[in-house]
Amino acid sequence: MAGHAKWQNVKHIKAEKDRQKTLLCNKYVYLIGLAVREGGPDPKLNTKLSNILEQAKKNNIPSTTIENALKRGGNKKNKYGSAEILSPGGCIVIVEYETDNISTIRHEIKSVCKKHGANVLSGEGRWRAVYEQKGIIKAIQRKDGEQINTEKALDDAIEAGAEEVSIKNDEAKPYLEFLCAPEDLNTVKKGIEQLYEVEEGYLGYLPTVTVQLDEETNTIVDNFLEDLGNLSDIVRIYENVQ
Repeated sequence: MAGHAKWQNVKHIKAEKDRQKTLLCNKYVYLIGLAVREGGPDPKLNTKLSNILEQAKKNNIPSTTIENALKRGGNKKNKYGSAEILSPGGCIVIVEYETDNISTIRHEIKSVCKKHGANVLSGEGRWRAVYEQKGIIKAIQRKDGEQINTEKALDDAIEAGAEEVSIKNDEAKPYLEFLCAPEDLNTVKKGIEQLYEVEEGYLGYLPTVTVQLDEETNTIVDNFLEDLGNLSDIVRIYENVQ
């Protein structure tokens, strides 16, 4: 039994890594498209796009994915939306997407839900029972060339009006994640941009209530989240599994 449990744990970790890799690709597709729409498709004339392309390459995003994102970025018909889902085990999932066809992505999300016994929740705002919304700013490096460190970042966070800051290490290199109240996002982002190269600033969700799943349900939810992440228009997925 111990060996079986260990194998199940390894499968869970691998599934999580695979899902995060897929979402990372989707996220850079979104960021590249956003940068193109804001400053044009030429990285020589668009510093933000140039920085994002550099980070995408460091994170081993396939060149074909990058090229398609650059082409897609010129489509000004793309719209942004989200869906709240009740997954097996009582987990509340929030998916965010960017698409040029709302009907298609909503249909694809519902199809994945039906396959795995999940349900798209009607109405909006159900997430408030288990999440809190925060402004999230990702800074990849200091503009003065100094190394990122927690003590200095904390001072910078206070000065910019952020509530907290932490160093993350789950991508190509460490980066800083600043959190703030949703209504302060634009102000805090501008303050952070004075000192750091900011890759993105957005409204995200942090779980306040988590659910613990048994082994079988955990596998079901893993597969469900993986299939959601494989939808090309999905940008981010939030879940409250412990």
